[in-house]
Amino acid sequence: MIDEHGAEFANDKSACLEAMRTARELAADKIINGLDLNGIYFEIARSDRSLMDRIPLNSVSRGVIPEDA
Repeated sequence: MIDEHGAEFANDKSACLEAMRTARELAADKIINGLDLNGIYFEIARSDRSLMDRIPLNSVSRGVIPEDA
């Protein structure tokens, strides 16, 4: 799924922090609904569509990404 509208942030770090929070929410929703997180990634891209980061949802469900990251 691609969010064509996206959101604008002051810098890359702010974008990554918000993406991690959103990835946690998405992972929690999938876990609650009994869905497997393996092989599902949350990607963070710049406005030119260049990839900044790729977060595996199963990593956020295990707490690999710290809350204050």
